[in-house]
Amino acid sequence: MLRQFIEYPRVVEVRDSSWNNPDTLAEFARRNVAFCNIDQPVMGKSLAPTEHVTAPIAYVRLHGRNYDQWFDSDNRNDRYNYLYKEQELEDWKERIENVAHKAQTTYVITNNHFESKAGVNAIELKAMITGKRASAPPTLLQKYPELRKFADPLEEGNDPPSGSQMSLLA
Repeated sequence: MLRQFIEYPRVVEVRDSSWNNPDTLAEFARRNVAFCNIDQPVMGKSLAPTEHVTAPIAYVRLHGRNYDQWFDSDNRNDRYNYLYKEQELEDWKERIENVAHKAQTTYVITNNHFESKAGVNAIELKAMITGKRASAPPTLLQKYPELRKFADPLEEGNDPPSGSQMSLLA
């Protein structure tokens, strides 16, 4: 299957801790496949946060930590109903900076999409990493006033931030 996508950067996301071993990481590196560093509720054999770089790109995906609804919900969106706290994002900021120093390009995806929470956390994280205030849609600032610590209202005529995707150049 990897051969079918050889001309594209490839990333594999695994969620079980059994994949987090030197042999797997070496095989990913040999095949030039990025290991997706994820954040998710850690329970049972779930993969805890990592900082692996196995290809020229590094990839981080933040799913949220909604322990109560991760496996016990009727609606899949409930699983991702999570707004990261500032300290949780600070911890990921450090991890992101660590992987960015080892990679040519680093992608950070917020996947806690319920009610625009991914956008809020992406804007907060972007401001933390760049050290500069970000822009945010006024409606987002109204719904999430804590975002005002990191962002100013987006001026009319400017393009909005890329939503829940942010890429960093290392």
